Amino acid sequence: MVEPGDRNPPGGVPELVCPKTHLPLEPVSGELLERLRGLQERGELTTIEGRALDSPLSGAWVRIDGALLYPVIDGIARMVIEDAIALEGEGPAVGE
Repeated sequence: MVEPGDRNPPGGVPELVCPKTHLPLEPVSGELLERLRGLQERGELTTIEGRALDSPLSGAWVRIDGALLYPVIDGIARMVIEDAIALEGEGPAVGE
């Protein structure tokens, strides 16, 4: 989570990082968010632990290497590794 005293890049927004690798996170694109919502509606979107997301995505933060993303539910980022969604080779996640 973002704590007081965290490094602030230009623009004043604290940098969020992956709790597993500490790689920076960036907001997910609108296109990917719509794709994720479609997968969620079909029951094909799961966390890296294989659990389906029950609540609708309101956004997401994606790791800069594109491997994991962290869902945002009701405006609250779920920044716990167990709630992460794999985008490539990290375990169960995005169905095709």
